[in-house]
Amino acid sequence: MKTVFISGSGRKDGNTAFLLKNLQEKLGGKFLQLSDYSINHCMGCWSCRSTGFCRHDDDMENEIIPELLFADVIILGSPVYFNNVSSIIKSFMDRTWPLRGKLNNKIGGAVVVGRGYGSESAITAMNSFFLKHDMIPANRGVSGEAFVSGEIVQDQRAIADVEKLAKRIRDLGERVK
Repeated sequence: MKTVFISGSGRKDGNTAFLLKNLQEKLGGKFLQLSDYSINHCMGCWSCRSTGFCRHDDDMENEIIPELLFADVIILGSPVYFNNVSSIIKSFMDRTWPLRGKLNNKIGGAVVVGRGYGSESAITAMNSFFLKHDMIPANRGVSGEAFVSGEIVQDQRAIADVEKLAKRIRDLGERVK
C-alpha cells in the first residue's frame, strides 16, 4: 500500500513527528512535513467547483495533492492547539475541497499529541475530514499525551496504539483490495 504521512506540526522532530515516524517504520511510505511547504489558505472563492483545481499555484496544488491522489493510505498528524488541530493541518484539509470524489475508499489514520484535553476534538476533525472525502477511517485514532519536546517517548499507551493502528491499516488494506 502506498502511504503518505502528513505532519501538521511546526516542530520537525517533535512529539507528533515521533509518533508518525514510528507508524511509518511499521507501514513504509512518504513523510510530508507541511511546514516545509508553501500552502495558502482557502479563500472560499469556489473557483475549484467549476475548474476542479484550486486557483492557488502553490506547493499544496503542485506537490501535496499529487501525493494524496497516488496514496492508498493517508495518515494525518497534528499537535493539539486550542482543543483542535493546528492551523496548518486545517488549511491543508480545507484546500482538499477540489478533491471531492477523488479520495474515496482510501484509508485514513489520525494521530494527535496534546496535554490530555482537546485531543478528542482534534481526532474528530481529522475523522470528519476522512468521512467528508468518503474515506475509510482506520479506527478512532491515536492520542498521545506530551507537551515538552521529546516527552512523548514516555507515553507507552500512545506508542502501543500506533502499533494497533498499523495493524488495523494493514488489515483494512487487505480487505479493500
